[in-house]
Amino acid sequence: MPVTPRRCPAPHSVSLLTLASLVVAAAPPAEAQSFLGRGAPRVLSLPDAQPAVRRPGPAVAETVPAAPPPAPALPQRPFPALSTGLRLAGEESSLQWPVYLTETQARERLRLRIGYLAAISVVPDASFLTATVNGVAIGRSEIKAPGAIRIIEFDIPADLLKPGYNAVAVAGIQRHRVDCSLDATYELWTQIDPAWTGLVAPPGAAGVASLRDLPAIAPDGRGVVPIRIVLRSRPGFATFERLIGLAQRVALAGGFTQAAVEFAAEPGGPAGLDIVVGGSDGDSTGLARQPLAFEPAQGERAARITLAGDTPAEIEAAQRIVSVTTMRDPLGTPQGLNALAQARGVPVRSSETLSLGAFGLQSRDFAGRLFRTGFDVTMPTDFVPADYDKITLDLAGGYAAGLEVGAQIIVDLNGRNVASVPLARADGDIFRDAAIALPLSRWRPGRNRVEIRALLPAASDRVCEEGSARRRFMLLERSSMTVPRLAQALRLPDLAATLGGGLSKVASDRRPRLVVPTPDRETMSAAATLAVQMSLSAEKPIDFELANDRALDGRTPTVVVAPARALEPDVLRAVSLNPDRIRQIWEGRAATASLGEPTRRVAVMDGASLDRLRNDRPPACALPAAAPRSANPIPSRERLDALGTDDRDLVADWNGTLSTQPRLADRATAFTARVTAAARESWTATVNWAQDQVREPEIEINPQASLIVGQGLPGRDPNGLLTVFTAPNAASLQASALCLTTPSIWNRIEGRVATLDSDDGTLAVYDAKQVRLVESGPASIGNLRLVVAGWFSTNPSLFVLILFAAAISLGLSTSAMLRDLGRAHGNPGGTPRADDRREDL
Repeated sequence: MPVTPRRCPAPHSVSLLTLASLVVAAAPPAEAQSFLGRGAPRVLSLPDAQPAVRRPGPAVAETVPAAPPPAPALPQRPFPALSTGLRLAGEESSLQWPVYLTETQARERLRLRIGYLAAISVVPDASFLTATVNGVAIGRSEIKAPGAIRIIEFDIPADLLKPGYNAVAVAGIQRHRVDCSLDATYELWTQIDPAWTGLVAPPGAAGVASLRDLPAIAPDGRGVVPIRIVLRSRPGFATFERLIGLAQRVALAGGFTQAAVEFAAEPGGPAGLDIVVGGSDGDSTGLARQPLAFEPAQGERAARITLAGDTPAEIEAAQRIVSVTTMRDPLGTPQGLNALAQARGVPVRSSETLSLGAFGLQSRDFAGRLFRTGFDVTMPTDFVPADYDKITLDLAGGYAAGLEVGAQIIVDLNGRNVASVPLARADGDIFRDAAIALPLSRWRPGRNRVEIRALLPAASDRVCEEGSARRRFMLLERSSMTVPRLAQALRLPDLAATLGGGLSKVASDRRPRLVVPTPDRETMSAAATLAVQMSLSAEKPIDFELANDRALDGRTPTVVVAPARALEPDVLRAVSLNPDRIRQIWEGRAATASLGEPTRRVAVMDGASLDRLRNDRPPACALPAAAPRSANPIPSRERLDALGTDDRDLVADWNGTLSTQPRLADRATAFTARVTAAARESWTATVNWAQDQVREPEIEINPQASLIVGQGLPGRDPNGLLTVFTAPNAASLQASALCLTTPSIWNRIEGRVATLDSDDGTLAVYDAKQVRLVESGPASIGNLRLVVAGWFSTNPSLFVLILFAAAISLGLSTSAMLRDLGRAHGNPGGTPRADDRREDL
């Protein structure tokens, strides 16, 4: 209805009001928008991408109210943790989750909810999020959340979700507000908040109904599946062994990417799974004929497995029942099964060639300035990383004309640059087999991340011309990766090999030991969480023998989990750690109180803080940072050297006043002493240099570290491999173990020692200088040759010494052999002597 103003506004005000009214009249109805700063979020609902299949759902608001009320909490299925993190970085990026649904859940009216925070440099008008389910786009929304978390929802069309695994993906196209340069692309990011991202079902929707649907167990807001073991009594170590084995089998049957095991007195919920040991009150009669019973989730109570008893035999019977579900082949859509394979990492073998399409890459062209893509490769756990060969990446694609100097393809492996190829032709090129060599020494056993970047600067970027949006690069999925024959042997110590699934291969005929010197609730929960993650990496249960003593037994591989003050100094020294230094840096945190349950609930249910999202910190990592300590005092030797300058000058002056003219004998004696001292110093320097080639340097632990993982070989016997997990106190150990098992962190563990800051997920690794190679397969000449070549490539100094010694030995032996050969002729003129003539006759 037209409104007649009482006063005539200024002409420019009239024009602005008129323009605003025309824009409002021509625009479609406004979408309800809401941001999360503090408190509960309000939901932005978007229509279907395909109106023909639209179903009734929450209505879309016509206007944006001044203060819209918070939306009611809805049942939600968060997504599992990913090995790549949750950041959409650069101009084009995507994330994909394999999500398992039961038959009943697949028929529900589900919606996809996404919560995100974007960089302030992302321009909304040209930046979009696109959601797809099983390869079908279900909606698109502008990216405009620079200062708070934005919540959006999309309807999922009927019959698109299927029972089993489904592929749910979020792709982002991002453009900078003011800068079109190559460097500005690094400022573009959109962070997904896992606490507000997942599938939303109507109230009363069905959940997991049986053990066969364990993969449908919902994780919490961090992507972690809690497994709470509720104890009705105080069990012995034999019972704890079986309970840890049961938790491993449950995680394997559910295909969890990350699980947190906790020994509790009461059930929790609603996320995850409760395992009630011995049955609850009044349940013993109903469980008398079966080892376990499964109860679906109800309200705020999680799904539950109730065991009939707590004896080792009864728990082993439950293990066998759960293991049956693990043997089934996974079900789902083709896209969902591909997403599951990529999430687990595509395994490769010796002498194999795979197309990049097998790793989930698709042919695509690109119109931006920095092309990015990547994939995960799982190497064998007994693979020897050394420079005896290389993996070849054969790329097929092309690039446009007009790129500036500096255009190139860069390949990063596990976060480190390993190769680059220039895109040098000014008129562009189509390449079919651009071979890029990736040295085997840069790979590690287990999971590896390969990132391919194409830097595509052009002159038009400096002025942000409209023509700069033309296509610049193309990569085809028929590009391939060729793996040579790999040396097969376990390299010890190596955390990547053992924690990545090779622990059971160290001594296949013996049970590994899990030693917990102080078996309190927090430490036992940390030990069980680590044991479950090791079994997920190995893709099979690991039958640990649980103990609380004899950590240095040496008869079988041993994993020790304990706070630092509960460990003997010899245990720390066995893994190349200085117990005095560790006690010094953790002195103030040894008695830190545990994180309360209310604190954890707020962190999980109310979403991560904006600061943690901006800095891309793993959601399962939350510890207060350690207070910085003062610098170490000057060592005594350095202090004496610094304070002794005047004394040395004074002695020199006295020597000058007392010196007399040296005699000849004194000169000879002094010369002999100098030669002897020089020879002794040279020999000492040579011995020290040779020892330094294999000596493990002392590790300087960062005071901010909250967890240390060390590995060593006491006695040089591979059967005695020792792995130690330690933290300042039991509560920090439990929280740090959960942070360490985050897939994006767990897959980066390598070397002989790793330290973790559980506040931000920073991981520091220290390689081993002295390693032992133990053949893991049948002995063969070909494999032995590769193993020896790999050992020499990792010990070049010793290789030079061996060659030098071999050359000297060859020279000396040749001289000794030729010394008595041939005949000496005493007559220079060549006339034979009489004795020679007689010998000839």
